[in-house]
Amino acid sequence: MNSLGRIATAVCLVALSARAASALEDDFGAALSASWAEPNTPQAGSSVASASADAAGVDGAVLKLVYPGRTSSSISGPGWATQLQSAASQAFGVYQARMRVAGAGKSQGVVSAFFTYFNDGIDHDGDGIVDNNEIDLEFLAAERSAIYLSVWTEYQDDANGEVFRKTTRKVDLKTGRVWQTPAGGEGTYDLEEIAPLGWKMRRFDPRQFYYSYRFDWQPTQVTFSVDVQDGLGFRTLWTLDGAPDDVIPSHAAPAFFNLWHNAYHWNRDKAARSPARPVNFSIDRVTLP
Repeated sequence: MNSLGRIATAVCLVALSARAASALEDDFGAALSASWAEPNTPQAGSSVASASADAAGVDGAVLKLVYPGRTSSSISGPGWATQLQSAASQAFGVYQARMRVAGAGKSQGVVSAFFTYFNDGIDHDGDGIVDNNEIDLEFLAAERSAIYLSVWTEYQDDANGEVFRKTTRKVDLKTGRVWQTPAGGEGTYDLEEIAPLGWKMRRFDPRQFYYSYRFDWQPTQVTFSVDVQDGLGFRTLWTLDGAPDDVIPSHAAPAFFNLWHNAYHWNRDKAARSPARPVNFSIDRVTLP
């Protein structure tokens, strides 16, 4: 699963601080403003372009991230992501984006993500593990109707191995099925099926249509929700409650959009091929606290 703390990434976390920025709203109808850091495009053929024409955008213009096709099998993971991050850190509040995620064949590995991330290599809470403050909304092209929702508070990978704390929920909106980190499994990637969502959307296709996604980050709670444009507005996918620094992140962090190739399928741990052709992740508008 995606945690930029799992590798030495090339995400250029420049001028990172725990100070929150003022609210950021962008409809990507013009060139990128100073509210955004320099885009990360580490591969030939990768690009980040604002004001890209798209008739499905509210104003006909969107932000488009492109990941190249037929990349080397040795190139995978978020360190090779096409990526855009906010120039300043954001704190508690509502993060919302209207997006259409990348599509690819089911045998291919492609991840589209909207998330916050802060990891400066320091154990701020003194529990012996490096803090990793991260809230993720992630979409796998191979799992076409599923959304992965994760909240991380710690991550460390050194000579003693990988140690972390996170809680994940996977929701399949076409079926309403739900999987979640089991109690006591916060230091593993395990998921177990739990009670269904209680509603479903059989026509949900995040690769073909724009939907609005958001998470509301508060000191002791993170709530994820989605508006599938059926007239009912935002509906909750998950509310995670917990103590600051233990379950819920507390450090302000930049917000990110990225697009990358995952070498292994998350649901069956089998090798995933790189996309056969360039893939696009489009963001129509975003609001940050």
